[in-house]
Amino acid sequence: MTTATTQPDSLTGILDRVDTILDAIATEGSMNLTEISKATALPRTTVHRLLEQMVARRWVLRIRNEYEIGVRPFHLGTLARQGHWYFRLARPHLEAMHERTRLVVHLGYLDGTDVVWWDKVGDTRLSVVPTYVGGRHPAFRTAAGKALLASEGSDYLDEHFAPRLELTTPESLHTREELRAEIGAVQDDGLAYSRGELLPHLACVATPVTVRPVATSDGHQTNTAVSVCGPLDRVESDKTLIQALRTCAMGILADISHSPKAPKD
Repeated sequence: MTTATTQPDSLTGILDRVDTILDAIATEGSMNLTEISKATALPRTTVHRLLEQMVARRWVLRIRNEYEIGVRPFHLGTLARQGHWYFRLARPHLEAMHERTRLVVHLGYLDGTDVVWWDKVGDTRLSVVPTYVGGRHPAFRTAAGKALLASEGSDYLDEHFAPRLELTTPESLHTREELRAEIGAVQDDGLAYSRGELLPHLACVATPVTVRPVATSDGHQTNTAVSVCGPLDRVESDKTLIQALRTCAMGILADISHSPKAPKD
């Protein structure tokens, strides 16, 4: 009886420690045993034991006395991204939109107060559009983030954003009430904009792509957002971008409606 009740707690503890160690190493890039133990507040013997198991499973790579993230997480991340049914359905539409607009196209999802980039099609020069697959930015500073926030419940802004927003630029929203007003506009016409809020030269327009209004284990709706980004003057003056964006979103939704993998009512 004792074993049955303590085993889940023990397993949870191990997973928590492994997750903490991976976070520390990923943040620093490379750390030795002493540094990991100090950063995680875990006993040195515990860290060493877990690291040896993680090395054996290629979660972590040891080079002399330094540890860095191994190939296994990269491999799983690639499989998870490229093998996901949604990614496979959406990718052709993102590529078509890029060909049509010749601008950078993103597919993003919401993680707390950030938008995370699931896919990026177009210019890979970070100096032009400073994004990359797996990267993240504050949702309130991006068009895709605003589109995703507009798809969440009415209490989401109060739960996740302070009255004054952090990491602002002169062009970005400064308060939660400003964000609330802009989200209301997004909900009215289905389009979100950012103008110089991430970088002064950059503008984006985005729309949410709602698979189904089904809550997930991370507390979000099953939504993504598609955005098109480029030089501010080009995005502001090109009146064809909105129709291209809506065509892309509708194309994704049409393919999803025929997919057996999509969440059902």
